[in-house]
Amino acid sequence: MAYPPANAVAEANFVNAPVEYQDRARTEIRKRLLPHHSSSTSSARSYRSSRSSLDNVSLASDNASSYQSSIFSSPSLATESSTDTSIHLISEVSLQDVLPKTFYDMYAPEVVMSDPGNLLPNGRPKFTERELLDWELNDIRSLLIVENLRPEWGGTLPRIISPRHDMPQFRLQYLPLCSSDSFIIETLVSSDLYAEVNLDYEFKLTSAKYTVAAARKRHEHQTGRNELIMQLTKPEWRNIIENYLLNIAVEAQCRFDFKHRCSEFKKWKQRRQQESNNLRKPDMPPPRFIPPKSKSSHSRGNLLEKALMKSFQKNVDDGSAGSIHHGKVGLTKEEKNEIWSHCQARVYKRLGLDWMPDNYERKRS
Repeated sequence: MAYPPANAVAEANFVNAPVEYQDRARTEIRKRLLPHHSSSTSSARSYRSSRSSLDNVSLASDNASSYQSSIFSSPSLATESSTDTSIHLISEVSLQDVLPKTFYDMYAPEVVMSDPGNLLPNGRPKFTERELLDWELNDIRSLLIVENLRPEWGGTLPRIISPRHDMPQFRLQYLPLCSSDSFIIETLVSSDLYAEVNLDYEFKLTSAKYTVAAARKRHEHQTGRNELIMQLTKPEWRNIIENYLLNIAVEAQCRFDFKHRCSEFKKWKQRRQQESNNLRKPDMPPPRFIPPKSKSSHSRGNLLEKALMKSFQKNVDDGSAGSIHHGKVGLTKEEKNEIWSHCQARVYKRLGLDWMPDNYERKRS
């Protein structure tokens, strides 16, 4: 499918990046996709720093595939000659060739020029590096959303080829600076960001709508204009992508933590119930539930004893019978809500976000 050329938007604040940042960016990308230890498979979902206990931090998945060979090995690219002999149109491209070499035009000058201590070695702000599930993989995917088409692409998006079959498939997406709100939302929702997590469509759509609405509000405040189609600057455009990425990354992390903590809590409940059951005799209630017998009220005493035994057995059946007979323990809605809110609060606090935890049941209703 051929794309029309995007309307050019002047970027008066564009700053040419120092040459050394190109090499740093290339090195940084290589470090992200190559394994940290050549002798073992590393996880793309593990945190960069180890944690001492589960309650101190959120967990990260340890079953993502690692990348054991460089993505920068030069593959053969499919090309075809155009009428202009100085330009060769390409239909396939390597990941190295399409990833940005510099990032200065993606952020406001006051962000990238203020304090060098706030920048990563590749020249990006430090807030673009997050300790979240599969963050680096999906951050790279977000950088493959482009605002213009290169001349050698011939008006279409080339296919990104990977040197190994066990690596994720990367693809380019075209999102011009001058796009309708609906097209921005559609591009975000249909992207490959956190595709492995299988977030439901409604959540992604709601997150995209919220992100674009917030961006429009900021844009109108800064420009003083209510435009049918926003004329975005490159930093505004990139901010929309990064905010959407952060929203779904946090959700993916919270859901992963929630699933793990629910599993751990069920195991704890099962152990407690089993320990309690081992202290009971299966056919008799504890002695304190047996009423004293009286010669004057022998018949009435027998009835009371039967009633207490029936009540006790009902409590056992309602409480831990599932654990005794089936080895399964469930969680109540209240317990799920508490675990979900706890997972959200821990992630928000660790990332320095002032977001408020929501209700687990209401979120899924």
